[in-house]
Amino acid sequence: MKKNNSLHNRSLRGELLEDRLVLSAALGADAPFVSAPDPLVGEAAFIPAPTADFSGAAADIGPLPTSAVREYVVATYYNVKKYRHIDSSMCWAASAANVLAYTKWGYAVSVSGDNPADRLFTNEQEIYDYYIDNFSNGGGTLTYAFNWLVNGISSDAEGWAHAEGDGGALFPGVTVSKVRTTLYASGLKGNLIGKMAEHLKKGEGITASVGWFTAEAPVNRTSGHAFTVWGYTYDTSYRSTDPNYYTGLIVTNSDDATKTLQTIPIEWNEEYSMYHLDHFMYNKGWIENFTCIKPVRLITSVSADGYDGYYDGEGHTVTLDGLEKIGTRYYSVYYTCGGETAAEPPVFTEAGNYSVTVVVVTDDHSAVWSAPVEINICAEDRGKIPAPTITRAVSTGNNTYKVVWDEMPGAVNYELVWSSDGGATWSRLITADAGGTIGGLDYGAAYTCRVRANGDGASTFTGNWSAETTLKVNPVDLDLDGFVGPGDYALLSKAWFSTDGSENWDPRLDVDGDGFIGPGDLSYLSANWFKGTDDADFRYPSA
Repeated sequence: MKKNNSLHNRSLRGELLEDRLVLSAALGADAPFVSAPDPLVGEAAFIPAPTADFSGAAADIGPLPTSAVREYVVATYYNVKKYRHIDSSMCWAASAANVLAYTKWGYAVSVSGDNPADRLFTNEQEIYDYYIDNFSNGGGTLTYAFNWLVNGISSDAEGWAHAEGDGGALFPGVTVSKVRTTLYASGLKGNLIGKMAEHLKKGEGITASVGWFTAEAPVNRTSGHAFTVWGYTYDTSYRSTDPNYYTGLIVTNSDDATKTLQTIPIEWNEEYSMYHLDHFMYNKGWIENFTCIKPVRLITSVSADGYDGYYDGEGHTVTLDGLEKIGTRYYSVYYTCGGETAAEPPVFTEAGNYSVTVVVVTDDHSAVWSAPVEINICAEDRGKIPAPTITRAVSTGNNTYKVVWDEMPGAVNYELVWSSDGGATWSRLITADAGGTIGGLDYGAAYTCRVRANGDGASTFTGNWSAETTLKVNPVDLDLDGFVGPGDYALLSKAWFSTDGSENWDPRLDVDGDGFIGPGDLSYLSANWFKGTDDADFRYPSA
């Protein structure tokens, strides 16, 4: 049965390679992976796959190695999909966004217990959006990409061009040299992929550059492309010091429609001391260089409080807690508000809504913490909007859910968030309507969702979160075996005629979302009896 998985922050564990080079050479082919837990924040888990046998060969990619081939791939990868620019000139931004998300430099992380929406970015796509909102279509490198995002520093080099936008300075004071953003060029005349493998094993983010040429030789360069590297394949009949040891790069590529990792076959050329690739994006090219950046270790001991209350004539600012728990390391604190950065927290006395980004970074830049902190000073005639009540949450098929709540007077819009990991990470939807549809959910997963109303800052301000509601993706298939039959009926029978508070109540079995398990829920099982969940006529509750 088909299962629809989210593209973002997808965890993978390598299985038997099988005919990996054949399978992944075709655009859009899905490699054989199974889910694995995410690694610790800022660290990567690396799981080399066991030996597998090859049988047969694929057209257009050359002969396969005769010996056993293995692969090495990180546990979690990121895959930006480009849009709003139709050519490849923003490939640097997509690749940079992937590694910044992977190494956690691209995030403003809220500590446990803070508002889950208080992140500058929640995924790699939002980092990419930040680039294209602030730069016109043009080439760049990861070094410039990192420097601009973190410090607001840019350069005219590499064809960069600013567009309209605020941009930059998310982590002021953090230098590229301290976090070791390192460029390796083919001019080293050495095993470039071997160097890349060393940094992958350290958990570092890798982007690579390929050059297109008019001939088979790396002369008369016409253009280039950037992509993100997450692993490699290798031939065990060679020593690891031999450049021929490496047979392919496992990558994500923003310029294609491939939804998962793909393997690019590579071949070492002794004459030019470079790796050659064939039929990648229907071109022949040469690996020219790669750039790496080490992961950041997040500080989890620091929290920040703002102010949310009426005007009282006093000054209100950000207060930090937990700095003493950082230990013996030296650190710096930066406060950014309205485009201005200072070492002292800003103080606000007038009514209004203010957002301050607080950054705590160790002097060796091995750890960082940051999150926007809200200071809302409301005049006496302003009030907090009450928390909405979620009135309905039903599956609408294709791994989507429709969530509906009470309309709240004074609300400018609503913020719906959902999480599959107990609130460690959240996704977000902003809508002006008292309801929204969320998609890209994982088959069979249980999600927690809640909603709040945002005020206009003049007469009302943002209210509290609603009570949490659990969403179970594809609830008609109660036992999640991809088929509606006796197993589902048995589960429904155990909770028959139960309501919330009953001893045998199970909210996952409330298919129609009416708070009561009975004939309405059974009707959906009957309508889908002996159907698979991927059948075209599979019936879901209406939204």
